[in-house]
Amino acid sequence: LITTALNGTCIQAFSSLTMMSAATRTPKSIVVIGGGIQGTSIAYQLSQKIQKNANQDATTTTTIQILEAKAPASAASGKGGGFMARSWGDGGPTQGLHQLAFDLYEGIAKELGCESYRKLPVLSVSPGKNAKAGQAARGSLGDIMPDWLDGNMGRIGLMGEGDDTAQITPKEFVDKMIEKGGINVILGQCIGIDAADADGD
Repeated sequence: LITTALNGTCIQAFSSLTMMSAATRTPKSIVVIGGGIQGTSIAYQLSQKIQKNANQDATTTTTIQILEAKAPASAASGKGGGFMARSWGDGGPTQGLHQLAFDLYEGIAKELGCESYRKLPVLSVSPGKNAKAGQAARGSLGDIMPDWLDGNMGRIGLMGEGDDTAQITPKEFVDKMIEKGGINVILGQCIGIDAADADGD
């Protein structure tokens, strides 16, 4: 039972955890708090699993709602550059997550029809006073070095050739997941959570 404040009015969303027979199942409502890229991704993955199960069992009706204080992707998720790198976590405890997330983005972006997703090479450019740095880098990097990058620079290094680096507009990604997942967005704030076991205690 999640209690929320919506325009001065309290509303309650119930999530039934009681196991019932197919004949007596009641509709379920899943509420995800937060409409950033993480919360929306959770809601979208749940919607896809629910849709798959619904094709096998039409007796259960489950709805998914996102509770968001302002608007989907209104904070960091909507203001970031959407840059991704598959190998930058290599050797660390999150290596597997880096690789999995990078691969998932490409597949889901195509599934959603995101126009902003693209794989692209990435350069690291430090400030400096060397007017010839760009020319020297252009000789070694070739077409990867953009024409507009000129003037005084310091060290220029290749961070990714485009096979393991990519970019997407996070706001588009969030909006597309909400649309395709059929997810309802409620604008409001969570003011409390009441937990109950299967017996209602």
